Formats: sequence, structure tokens, C-alpha cells
Amino acid sequence: MKAFFIAFALVLSSSFASAGAMKEISMMTTESVLETLGFDESIVSIEQKFTTVAGYDVAIITMARANYKVKGVAPTFKCVTVFKKNSDNWYDIVKTECETLK
Repeated sequence: MKAFFIAFALVLSSSFASAGAMKEISMMTTESVLETLGFDESIVSIEQKFTTVAGYDVAIITMARANYKVKGVAPTFKCVTVFKKNSDNWYDIVKTECETLK
């Protein structure tokens, strides 16, 4: 029974570590997108989802919608941020590319 609790604790702690890593990668992505667009986070709403891009270890698509309007339309941007795993077993941003949708 003790072994079961130890195994359960290890599984639980690894999922928390994975969630922590995903949150850190998400924060790195947000910073890169804001820097690429030249925006402050107070003027855009951001949604992210993980995806796959050939040749990269992690990729995130970010949809950024402006909280202001230009000629009656709130600008929307689609950005893709890609990462490669480094020698420290962590991820470095390779690039962030954005396009204007509206």
C-alpha cells in the first residue's frame, strides 16, 4: 500500500512539473509575441494553443486581438512561436512570426 502512495505521489508531482513547464513556455511565448508586435499586454487579449511544426520541439499558436479599433475593426494577429530543446533540457525560442488577420 505504501508503494502505491509513493507511485501516486511521483505521478502527481511529475504532472505538476509538466504543468509548470507549460506555463513557463506560455509566458515566454506571450512576452515574445508582445515584443514582436510592439504591444503592451494591456491593449491585447491573447489566446494560445500548442501545435506542431516540423523541425521544432514545441510550437504555440497565439491569437492576439487588440482592445482598440481601427476604422471600426479590432485588429487581430496570428503568431507562431517555435522552440528547440537546449542542452539544459529546457526550451529556447527560435523565432516568433506574426501576421495580421484583420
